[in-house]
Amino acid sequence: MMYYSQENTISFLLGAGFSAPIGYPIGKKLNEFLLNSKNENIEFHSIGSLAVNTDGTKPDFGYKSSHQIEFEFCCQLMDYYASISKGFDYENFYDYIIDLVYYNKEVEKIAEPFLNGTNSVRSLIGGLKKVLNQLVAYYLRDRDGNKYYDDQPYLLDKYFLGYTGIMNCISDLSNSSIINIHTLNHDLFFESFNNTEFLNGKLCDGFEELGSPYYGDLRCNNRKYKVRLARYTGNYSTNLRLFKLHGSLNYEIFYKTEGSNLIPDIYIKTRYGIGHTDHYKEIKNQNGQLEYQNSWINYHADFLTGTSSKILRYKEPLLFNKLFEHFRNNLEHSDTLIIIGYGAKDMEINKMIFQHFNFSNNKVFILDPYPSDRLVDIGIKLKAKIISKQLDNININDLK
Repeated sequence: MMYYSQENTISFLLGAGFSAPIGYPIGKKLNEFLLNSKNENIEFHSIGSLAVNTDGTKPDFGYKSSHQIEFEFCCQLMDYYASISKGFDYENFYDYIIDLVYYNKEVEKIAEPFLNGTNSVRSLIGGLKKVLNQLVAYYLRDRDGNKYYDDQPYLLDKYFLGYTGIMNCISDLSNSSIINIHTLNHDLFFESFNNTEFLNGKLCDGFEELGSPYYGDLRCNNRKYKVRLARYTGNYSTNLRLFKLHGSLNYEIFYKTEGSNLIPDIYIKTRYGIGHTDHYKEIKNQNGQLEYQNSWINYHADFLTGTSSKILRYKEPLLFNKLFEHFRNNLEHSDTLIIIGYGAKDMEINKMIFQHFNFSNNKVFILDPYPSDRLVDIGIKLKAKIISKQLDNININDLK
């Protein structure tokens, strides 16, 4: 459910640069991490999940799984791709393994040491997307190693190093305006502000926990508990609204079982400590008795990557088509557009902004201390005010 009132409506678009001040790797740094992943203590389990021991050592499962072989092949292929390209960009690499890799004879030579009679070059390539997705997720953490923030204490003071200025602006603007936060980031950092005085628990994201029949197994101290999980309902009930257009580290599809078939059912939000295969739906069986149906097929979060590949998923009906419909509608109803940390590389996002936001009559602000030439060019076309300040130093007068 979405409502618009007579209040002003302000849309934000957040890119990777928004999370940079707290230490999330972006651009070149993330690409360096991925190229160096062959030297990490990473092992892929037989169920397909990336595993690292908590003490920093490499897991020893007593065997090398097919997914570990795919990982080692992926590392070799990333090195090869970097050698034939002008540097390495993981989103371009993702597009490469979707299509062009199949037509390269050199790739067959690289794959040869990883063939064992039970797999093929095509099957090796087929596993690369899931390997790369998990590697990206593995490196998406802040400078303190945090991915989840639900263990953080509530912040009573409106102060957060690196973000005080911009978050005070969002807090103040929300008193009189509908605030639509559209982010292209997969991390959970922005949501953490919901546990501060800036947002004070008023942020909604279209997922609801109350009444949800979806659960996850939470393991703690050799005990296992079922905890309720939020599912996507599309209900945005407050004036502070979050839209994660490219998915999230805690978004997954729940697959329901119909006979021998697994059918995509709905998007759920998982939680810290819950395995990707430990998701359940409470259903009634043929005898009318309640039981739990397991969605066992997932082993990583669902978020979009690639340059052109992710655009193909924008129309998927369960979630992304709905999120992008909101994005277009929000742009059309907004009086102001504020862009933060966005590199302007997503051509489809750019196209939607120009088509659906009335930049001729409404205000556009671009907040970036070091705007790229591409971003400046788009800013000129949008008649935007470019503010080259750190987010900590932004004040409400900058946005007037």
